[in-house]
Amino acid sequence: MGEEDRSECEREGISIHAGWGQTEIVEQDGRCAGIKFRKCLSVKNAEGRFDPQFDDAVTEEAACDQVLYCIGQKVEWKDLLAGTKVEFNPNGTVKADPVTYQTAEPDIFVGGDVYTGQKFAIDAIAAGKQGAVSLHRYVQHATLTIGRDRRQFIELDKKNALIAVDSYDNTPRQQIGYNEALRKTFRDERVAFTEEQVKKETARCLGCGASIVDPNKCIGCGLCTTKCAFDAIHLHREHPECSTMYKCEDKMKAILPYMLKRNFKIRRAARKRK
Repeated sequence: MGEEDRSECEREGISIHAGWGQTEIVEQDGRCAGIKFRKCLSVKNAEGRFDPQFDDAVTEEAACDQVLYCIGQKVEWKDLLAGTKVEFNPNGTVKADPVTYQTAEPDIFVGGDVYTGQKFAIDAIAAGKQGAVSLHRYVQHATLTIGRDRRQFIELDKKNALIAVDSYDNTPRQQIGYNEALRKTFRDERVAFTEEQVKKETARCLGCGASIVDPNKCIGCGLCTTKCAFDAIHLHREHPECSTMYKCEDKMKAILPYMLKRNFKIRRAARKRK
């Protein structure tokens, strides 16, 4: 859970207690009366595999009348894919092509947690988009592979970086504000950055140290503004008149007024020198 999510929960009066594993739902008169936990010491083993370890001597019990499970641990397919050629991994996820998300059954495509297991929502959204592309191509009898985004990313090798990794991106991100009038409604209570916050976030982006903008070499092409995923970089023309474009056939419309103006300034400067 990120800092923003935690802060929103705390504003709603929700307390967060991480590092505990459920052991038992306490029942009283046929109804839920509480839930018991034991302390979690570690989640993964030395090989990085999911292998939680608990301390049964450290326990806690919380009184409650309702329990909400907000994490899915395994996909329950039941008979949904019975009779198909779809193949499964040992953990219950479906085997599929990593680019097209097509299963062994040609007209069945998967994506998200049913393919990767537990992962971030943004990854499931990206997989859903690519899955929709595959579905569209499939019904159109088009190729499923040409021109696809393979999403192959190379992790930064921090040990062999040419610059000190801890020397950049040390400026904290700007925090969004909240509209208190919408707090008790179902509308989004978050508000956009102020103009001052946008300036600070832009300065953070351009001054993080990972990339350097040399004003003496910048030609104002604007390519950096198209690459910023947060739309934090903008170009401001101090002399917008210098960007006016003229056709070659109409160049005299711009040259003649400039020539007359320049000639007047030269003659006036010559008179002052005398």
